[in-house]
Amino acid sequence: MVSAPATRRRRWLVPAIAVAVVAVAAAGLLIARNGQANGGKKKDEKDKVAAAPVEISTVGKGTISTYLETTTVLEAENSATLVARRQGQVVALLAEEGQSVAQGQVLARLEDTEARISLERAKVTLEQAESDAARARMLHERGVQAQTTLDELTFKLRTAKENVAQAQYDLAQTRIVAPFSGKVVARTIQLGETVTPGKECFRVDDFSPLLARVHFPEREQNRVAVGHTATLALDAHPDRTFPAKVSIVNPTIDRANGTFKVTLEVHDPTATLRPGSFARVRLEAASFADVVLLPRKAVLTEDGDSYVYVAQGDSVDRVAVELGAIDGDTAQILSGLTPGTKVVTVGQGGLKQGARIKPVAF
Repeated sequence: MVSAPATRRRRWLVPAIAVAVVAVAAAGLLIARNGQANGGKKKDEKDKVAAAPVEISTVGKGTISTYLETTTVLEAENSATLVARRQGQVVALLAEEGQSVAQGQVLARLEDTEARISLERAKVTLEQAESDAARARMLHERGVQAQTTLDELTFKLRTAKENVAQAQYDLAQTRIVAPFSGKVVARTIQLGETVTPGKECFRVDDFSPLLARVHFPEREQNRVAVGHTATLALDAHPDRTFPAKVSIVNPTIDRANGTFKVTLEVHDPTATLRPGSFARVRLEAASFADVVLLPRKAVLTEDGDSYVYVAQGDSVDRVAVELGAIDGDTAQILSGLTPGTKVVTVGQGGLKQGARIKPVAF
């Protein structure tokens, strides 16, 4: 027989256990719901971080060239310093600095009275010698003039001709003459000045064409040939470039610095350029047509290896590439990409394999 107290304990214990079970179930459900909510929130935040804004460009094909760059000072192809050949007073100045002159044009005259008198005297002597020689030949043909006399007069005639030539040469030395067409770039004599032999009088430069002599390392010698083109840029004309062409490639190497010399001809129909101007030279060393091209900024480098990020829908693949020629902002791709491939060009610095992207316009 069960006592009354035991019966009462059973009556309140059963409801208490039921309440406890319900409480535990409710707490578990609440924890599960909170966990699901927090997990969803973290996943959304993760997705937002992974979708990096990037710029996309398409791989294409085209032509690219490689260049050698250096600096130089322009020179005249022909430059001559004209000196006095004899002593004399400057009696006429016929050219000034900056003036264009033709080959053979007289730039200045020295006092020539003595030279003219000598020439006239030599001409008179020549006329007399020609007359005597002609008369001797006629008499010799008639048999009344000895051969020795004819030979003597013939020799005098020859000497008279040489004296005239010498007098003409001496008179020519009183003229300072342009040896080629060009411009007078310096005049160093004054009217009335008495000059002596060797005195510098004028300097004449030929501005067409101008020459640009440059030097490149020995390793580049096989990349430069006569006929290759180049462009020149000058600080004095920042908005223009001037075409040039390789005219001479020196076959020797300078032992002092390991370089070889290249001479460029610069034709300037506008006569804008001047000898002595400082110029930056960009020489085309090679050109490649119909090759795969990509903006250079798309290429990243790690441990000496080059790679790009290729867009695949809303994510990227890291792809290794081999670079060829590079010209400014454009690079040639030898392997790893084909035309039409979409590549990340801006915003790829923080990407990793498989990262999510969002294409935007920067």
